[in-house]
Amino acid sequence: MSDHSSDFYHQKTEAELRFFIEHPEYYQSDLIDSARRELRRRGIQLAAAPTEPLAIDLNAPASLAKSGRGVGFLNLVLAVALLLGVGFFYYSKQRGGGVKAVAAPVRPRVPPRLFEVPTSAIPTFGTSAVVERELATIPAAEKKGAQQMRQFRELARRFWAAEMQTEFLTGQAHAGKAGPLFAEQTLVVRQTWSDFNKGAVYSYRFGPTMARHFDRMRETASSQQHILEQFPDLLAGKRFLTDKELVARQADVQDWMKDVLPTSPVTGKPYKATVLTIKY
Repeated sequence: MSDHSSDFYHQKTEAELRFFIEHPEYYQSDLIDSARRELRRRGIQLAAAPTEPLAIDLNAPASLAKSGRGVGFLNLVLAVALLLGVGFFYYSKQRGGGVKAVAAPVRPRVPPRLFEVPTSAIPTFGTSAVVERELATIPAAEKKGAQQMRQFRELARRFWAAEMQTEFLTGQAHAGKAGPLFAEQTLVVRQTWSDFNKGAVYSYRFGPTMARHFDRMRETASSQQHILEQFPDLLAGKRFLTDKELVARQADVQDWMKDVLPTSPVTGKPYKATVLTIKY
């Protein structure tokens, strides 16, 4: 034994040296023999080392617990079993036969609550029916010209698309139901009138009734666009009811429209004729 090795064992306590001897499965035989020699040098009596390996009774776990080697072997068996279990679990998962997660019960969803909120949308009015109503007032003789019919039908379609939106919007103002976007809505409707304006600049060879209708539609379009332009500034406090120009234009529109259709397709009410009273 070298001096360095001797110092190593001389510095160990009796308990540390006994641990080497009592757990031979953890250390090399040279280290255990050196620990025995150091204890004998200190005058400590030791039990004789076993000359034959201990027999391991696999059917008696208690006997394993009494032997250091038995404890090590038991730990080895448990480690192997654990590794085999982990491997089997991983293999089962790969093959789709592993433990399947149990889906959590689905909670019933609370039905959404519906609320009524004010809207600023302008309804979309169909023009086909009202155009047919107007055409029904045109004499059959004036409907014989295919070109004139196509032109008049298209002009009427553009006119009523803008007129019905205008009647709805001004009607909301008169009923005190104008929304916060009233001014923006008037701009949208004025843009709808621009489609009619593009066709109204041309001359057409209409019969007398068609020509009269077309004149009334052009006059109405001009005043309605002026009304829409002025209305937002007169909305507060319903000042449009006392503005003389606006009141006069609205009366004119009613008078002109009665020559196109007797009743409004928006309100269902008759258009009002202007009655002039002459004082003598």
